[in-house]
Amino acid sequence: ATHDFTPERVAIGPCEGAPPLDVNAEWTITGGKPNGENPGFFIKGQDGSRYLLKFDGAALTPRATAADVVGTRIYWAAGFNTPCNRIVLFDRKILKMKPGAMAESPGGQKEPMTEAMVDAAFERALRLPDGRYRANASLYLKGRPIGPFKYENTRDDDPNDVVDHEDRRELRGAGVLASWLNHFDSREQNSLDMWMKTGGGDTPETEVGYVKHHYIDFGDCFGSQWEWDSLSRRWGHSHFFDGEHIVGDFFSLGLVSRPWDRVEFGPSGTVFGYYDVEQFDPGAWFNLYPNPAFSRMQLDDAAWMARIIAGFTDAHVEALVATTKLQDKALAAELTRLLKGRRDKILRHWFGRLSPLAHPEVQDGRVCLRDLAAESNTLPEGRRIYSSKAWVPDGQSYREVSATWKAGGEGRPCVEIPDVGVGNYVVVEARANSTGKPGKPAHVHLYQTGADAYRVVGMERRTRFERPDERP
Repeated sequence: ATHDFTPERVAIGPCEGAPPLDVNAEWTITGGKPNGENPGFFIKGQDGSRYLLKFDGAALTPRATAADVVGTRIYWAAGFNTPCNRIVLFDRKILKMKPGAMAESPGGQKEPMTEAMVDAAFERALRLPDGRYRANASLYLKGRPIGPFKYENTRDDDPNDVVDHEDRRELRGAGVLASWLNHFDSREQNSLDMWMKTGGGDTPETEVGYVKHHYIDFGDCFGSQWEWDSLSRRWGHSHFFDGEHIVGDFFSLGLVSRPWDRVEFGPSGTVFGYYDVEQFDPGAWFNLYPNPAFSRMQLDDAAWMARIIAGFTDAHVEALVATTKLQDKALAAELTRLLKGRRDKILRHWFGRLSPLAHPEVQDGRVCLRDLAAESNTLPEGRRIYSSKAWVPDGQSYREVSATWKAGGEGRPCVEIPDVGVGNYVVVEARANSTGKPGKPAHVHLYQTGADAYRVVGMERRTRFERPDERP
């Protein structure tokens, strides 16, 4: 499970087993995308491995490359597929142009690549005091690219794709993950599906394989600054064109105070811009454009992703920030603070709406759970108090039976499971309450398989207290 990953493993992320990229060896430019906000080149490393080498852009701060390497690791650790992105600090002299290399023009046409194009790209590259340049080396994905995935419907060319994307929990819940990084550009253009051949013939019609979905391009995270300050302020707080906000501002004559009116630069100035903790509202985060999956996100979807995010401890965040190779320790400290602060806000928000109790395990006749709010130190102030109930089926309804709360090993809360007889069914309700604030119920469904032996067969989280057969 994601929450069991060590900080060291998460810092490696999708780069496990990737070939090293030697900054002292010769790299060959095979093509380029010298235009756009984050220009770069297609290169081959010393071993022939192919990469997209991307720079930080006109702002000449390390934000974009830092966002790309951290974003890919966070999404990977949350269970998604992402490229292997790594920060490289290199001397320009190691780059050599391949004869016949082609570049993409602003209009999308291919044209011969020139040294002038290389010079133009390096004008948007961050240069360190020692003369080296900073870039993000993104290893080519394995397989054959077949285009982006959408946040709605299914792929017509993928027979395994049978659930509409807007109804998939991982894509709905990804809105919470995007809010953590302010990945406001979460749209289909920043995804890529790869055809993974496993057998068959030599033509696409006769190949056997499967489609692998990837998130790509996180360079706009962590406070992207656009040409117009009024737009930069709004990212994460409103859509690019938001009719509701426009109409509201019109009829209120602009007198309503909006979050984007209150955001301010933090200690990093323009580096992380308006990426902040203070004005961040996890329940009111907006993508750049309306996202069909995010728009259909339910409370269960959001709380599911929050439980995954709870696995990113302070040590995980610090290990992730270390992968950015930020030369300025103050910038590294600020990014660490921002990631931790926004994570904690997400957990407090969603754990207050559904139970944070998770990962039920049967131990010696007890069902033990993890209190993710306690483990992540995002509890409301006050003492933690646990309580429990249990029910067994009784005709068309349920009958309450005794269930005793007991402390388990490693501080895990546990409930003594009532003996209902081999082959019978029991539902245990567990609640984690804070002083003066009752917690939300979690129902663990179990079958008794033997003397003091039970098997977990399901778990539900409710917004209010009901018998298992009652519905809100």
